[in-house]
Formats: sequence, C-alpha cells, structure tokens
Amino acid sequence: MELPERSSVFLALAAGATLKYAALRWVGGHRRKEFVGKVSKVFVYPLKSGRELPGCLKKVSLKKHGIYTDGVGDRHWLVTKNGDMWTMKQNARLTLIRTSIEDNAVKLDSDGMESLRLPLDPVIDPDSLVTVTVKLTPLPALDCGDKAAAWVCKVLQQDGLRLNYSAPSLAKRLSCKVHKDWPTQIRSFDEIAFQDFCHCMIMCESSMEDLNKRLEKPLNCIPFRPNVMVEGTKPFDEDSWREVYFGETTKVKYVDKCTRCLITTIDPETGLKDKEDQPLKELKKFRCMDPYGPKPCMGIHTCVETEGDIQVGDPVYVIRK
Repeated sequence: MELPERSSVFLALAAGATLKYAALRWVGGHRRKEFVGKVSKVFVYPLKSGRELPGCLKKVSLKKHGIYTDGVGDRHWLVTKNGDMWTMKQNARLTLIRTSIEDNAVKLDSDGMESLRLPLDPVIDPDSLVTVTVKLTPLPALDCGDKAAAWVCKVLQQDGLRLNYSAPSLAKRLSCKVHKDWPTQIRSFDEIAFQDFCHCMIMCESSMEDLNKRLEKPLNCIPFRPNVMVEGTKPFDEDSWREVYFGETTKVKYVDKCTRCLITTIDPETGLKDKEDQPLKELKKFRCMDPYGPKPCMGIHTCVETEGDIQVGDPVYVIRK
C-alpha cells in the first residue's frame, strides 16, 4: 500500500473513532441523571373534578394505578349519567365538592349538605356492579347506591346522576385506549382508573410563576390539577424531561404533554367560569406547539416506572429527552 493510501485509511479510521466517541459521550450525557429541583407540593383528587384532599399533604405513594394516600386513590370516584363520565365540562359545580379522609372512608362535603361517607373497602355486591364509560372506554365500576346518587344530584342540581367507585379488585382501563390526535409514548400495559390518561401529572412552580406574570389575576395551581409540583427549575423545564426520579428510586416516565381546556377557566372555589377565558386565553398566546394544534400545553403526563413514595422536599432528578 502506498503511503498516501495508508494515510487516508488512518485518517478515515481516526475520524470514525472520533465520531463514535462523540456519539457515545452524547448518549452517555443524555442518560445521566440531573438534579433539577425539589418536590414542593403533592395532591390527590379522589373524586374526578372534585376538590383535592386538604391539609397540604406531605407524602403520597406512586403505585401501579396512580397516586394514593391512606388507601385513597387519585380519581377513583366518578360521577356518571347514563354510564357516561361527567366532569366540570358537563357541570362546573363538581368543583364545589370537597373531599377528605375520615375513619377508613372518603368524606364528601358541600355547603348546606350533610357529609356523604364512602367506604374504602365496600362489599362488592354483584348487583351493584355496572359498566361506565371514560374517554370512550368501558370499564367495570361499583355503583355507590341511591343515597350517594341523591346527594350528588342535589349538589350538582341535576337529575339522573350516579356515583361510581373503581374498587381495588375491579379491572382498570388501558391508557393506550384513549384516543389522541397525535402520537404519545404511552405503553400497552399502562392501566388507570378514572384518570384521563396517566398516573401522575407534573408541573413546575416556575411555570406557574411565568404564567402568573402574564395574568391580571394570579392563580394557584389547583385549576390545572397537578399531582406533583416541583420547585427550583426554570419555567417549563418539564417539557424536556423523559424520565423523572423522586428521591433515588421512585420513578415515572414521560408519555405526553398535558393539553389544557376550559376546565382551567373555572374558579375551584366558586364553580364560576372566568369571563375572559383566562388563563386559557393567555396560554394560547405562547404555549401552543406542534403537534397539539390550538390546544396549549402546561405540565406533563407521566406513568409509573418504579413504585414508591413521593414526599415534599424530595430531590427531583431527570433524564432529558
């Protein structure tokens, strides 16, 4: 082989090795866990579209079917009509229903009403099993009875409503059955109860602060109904997270951005819709992106990867996309 040919081969091999090293370094860097902040708040909403559990929760548990505290699962109770899911989109007064835990039961309260107690371990009577439909997907549920139905009808000022419970022993629904107009990273085995799509919705405190700077009337995070809030990040940093660790082991996986709807415009204290459609109107000015069309994004949907506790003050580590 002539010397020039040898030099060319050597240079080609060297260039290839350099590219390989750079690629491995890039991959390694993107797989490295990065500290981004700490858990600032955690929330559980037992009744879909009802109020969060009160008292500034300090710790929740991430399990196969979502977020739990003291045996109470996030969005495991649901109001239905003719078997179909009802949320604040159908009746904004749902947000006037307050939830709490008392003596192994979920307690529902609303102004002017006696408390309604719902046992966490009800007897599963076959005659009380019904089929409800959530996001076009049917699943079994327990009907909570005529007394509970009458209570809900009175609070919501609507006839024909029922209250249902996704008891632990009942089958759940597959997240992948939820129709989206865009691709997501949901897995074929991710199961949920009455949540829209995922196990844990995460937002950053700085994202709320950024939005509030643009609004005449600042909001707290409750209209966005997050499960976990993270402090110490830059605004909307959550957009770039692929895997999220709470502490060293509890782990969730990104599946999609959270698109926002008119529910964010309803005051959770009064049930009244904002006349200016805020904060949705403002979000549409700067948080619309491909492939979500006119639906602005705020926060991320995640599904459980490794079960465990999530506690206020826990360090949060991420692996970025």
